[in-house]
Amino acid sequence: MLALLLLLAPPAAAAPQRVVSINLCADQLLVALAEPSQIAGLSPLAADPALSAVAARAGAFARVRPNAEAVLALSPDLVIAGAWGGREAEAILAGRAIPVLRLPLAEDFPAIRAQILQAGEALGQAARAAALTADIDRRLAAIVPAGGEPVLVWQAAGFTPGHGTLADAVLVAAGRANAARFAGYGTIRLEALLAAPPSLLVLPTLARGSTTSLAETLLLHPALAALPVRRIEPSWLACGGPESVRAAEALAR
Repeated sequence: MLALLLLLAPPAAAAPQRVVSINLCADQLLVALAEPSQIAGLSPLAADPALSAVAARAGAFARVRPNAEAVLALSPDLVIAGAWGGREAEAILAGRAIPVLRLPLAEDFPAIRAQILQAGEALGQAARAAALTADIDRRLAAIVPAGGEPVLVWQAAGFTPGHGTLADAVLVAAGRANAARFAGYGTIRLEALLAAPPSLLVLPTLARGSTTSLAETLLLHPALAALPVRRIEPSWLACGGPESVRAAEALAR
């Protein structure tokens, strides 16, 4: 009887073999979970070391602009998109019966775990996704929390993540308090920062050999030399994912 039921059961869906990502955060999940042979293309930002945590590995794959014509040229059987952008392309792809997995922003560790598992299921890589989330849990549990001192994450042009953001979740995991007094994202001017300095200022590491943008020159202001500063890779806070744990580990020290 069991053998008959197995014969009558519908076959399991085959894992996609030509997956295209059109979003930086989707790039990172795809590279982390998929077999290289499954990856047909990544977004243009995937190979940018200033933003992408998988830049070193992204060079092995084609890059594709997030428009329907470019994506269709790669004959995908699954397209992964982010929270914003690519809506027009998604509508055209749907008309061609090409599935699109749209991933929302992952702004805390429960959302990061859920997104990894969702992507792993879509890629036919559920076991890898489960192993990755287990590793994240293990590493978070191993963090020795800092003493709760107020920390400010300050980025180009004074852009600052407040409460309820990914950076805030990273600070909580590290045992720190977010010195920003607002929810969501905002801007803190240099004068305001110096008038009420945090116990620690977290700045992004600037890429060596690259031209500093006008927005980034603020991060090199001489007045910051008087403050305790910790620099971390900007890609660790760009997207919710495995690199978010690296940020928490670095900020707990």
